[in-house]
Amino acid sequence: MHTTLNIVLLIVIAALVAMFGDRMGRIAAKRKVAIFGLRPRLAAAWIAILTGVSIALATVAFIALVSRDAREMLFHFDELKQNLTQLETEVSDLEYNRSVLVKDKRELEQHLDKARKKLEVKEDEASQLELKIEKSNQRYDAIRTQLERAELELAEDEKKLAELRADLAEEEAANQRLQEEQTLLQEQIDTLKTVKSGLASEARDLEERAQALENRIGVLRKGNIAIEVNQPLAYIPLAGGMTLPESQRKILSALNDLRIQLEADGITMKPVPSSALSEILNTLSLLTEDTILVIYSATNVLSGEEAEVTFKIAFDRIIFRKGELISRINIDADVGRDQLPELFAYAFAAVRAVALSRGMLPDIVTGDVGSISTSDVAKAADKIEAVEGKRILEIRAGRDFRTTDTLDSFEFKVRRG
Repeated sequence: MHTTLNIVLLIVIAALVAMFGDRMGRIAAKRKVAIFGLRPRLAAAWIAILTGVSIALATVAFIALVSRDAREMLFHFDELKQNLTQLETEVSDLEYNRSVLVKDKRELEQHLDKARKKLEVKEDEASQLELKIEKSNQRYDAIRTQLERAELELAEDEKKLAELRADLAEEEAANQRLQEEQTLLQEQIDTLKTVKSGLASEARDLEERAQALENRIGVLRKGNIAIEVNQPLAYIPLAGGMTLPESQRKILSALNDLRIQLEADGITMKPVPSSALSEILNTLSLLTEDTILVIYSATNVLSGEEAEVTFKIAFDRIIFRKGELISRINIDADVGRDQLPELFAYAFAAVRAVALSRGMLPDIVTGDVGSISTSDVAKAADKIEAVEGKRILEIRAGRDFRTTDTLDSFEFKVRRG
């Protein structure tokens, strides 16, 4: 609005100056005025020229008066042009820097995207690691609880072991005294036999006493341990999908049956602490495959003592697959058929050791994992005799055997050694 007003004012001033000049030129022409000795026509022309110059000067003066930019353009044009050139150079540099910065920005954005993706991957890994740490802490707590219980049981076992050692020392001392007494009585018997034949009846009494003492020594040597420590007492099969109440009922039922069985043998079973039962149930609830809960004796139990039981978890898995090698035995060339029974006894001892190390559970009553039938022994003996020189007997599983199965089927292969 201000610029428009200035332009209108400039036009008005120029018009007034032109009118004034035109007026002065006409007056000079009519009156034939001579200025500076010029003729009237030339004077009028000069008045018109001076009027145009006045309009131009007035315009420039007015523009310079009302506009600072116009003054700069009129009086500092070269400096402005130089500044403009410098500014254009700076603008070019800035545009180049801007393009470089834009390129750097894009690269930084790409790096930022990659960093964000890596950060997301690291956050996922951190989340998984936190889950693993949490599971590890849970397992650590469970193992620590079991370790504390095991330490308590070990302390009790050590205490009972010390008591048993003290009892054993007393029994050994008694045995020593009885042996000395037996020796003394035998010497007395020999002396009485040589001195008088009439004391034969007394000698027989002494012999009977000596025999009774020998029997007593034999009983003391044999010991009266009814149940050994870590001896399996019962197996409880538990399916993987069994609920916690079902597992609890089955375990309590098996414990009750075991209590009745031990009482029939004259042994009382200590009640199982509820904390131990809860601990084993919580452990079973975390397992998904079929398991076998083994109830075994926590200590050696003498006749008339109370039996304390504890638990161990075994997994119902395949121990040997059909055709799998169980044991390998080297047979010398000079081994005959009459020596094979002893060889097979040694071989099955090795088979039993391998089966127990694999986790096969022995029979509760016999404590064995199986046996080799007479017919199998005969077949294996025939195969051994059919090969001359040094031989290698391989005993392989005749079928798939699981944890609770009995080893009763074998394949025998004989090859040169």
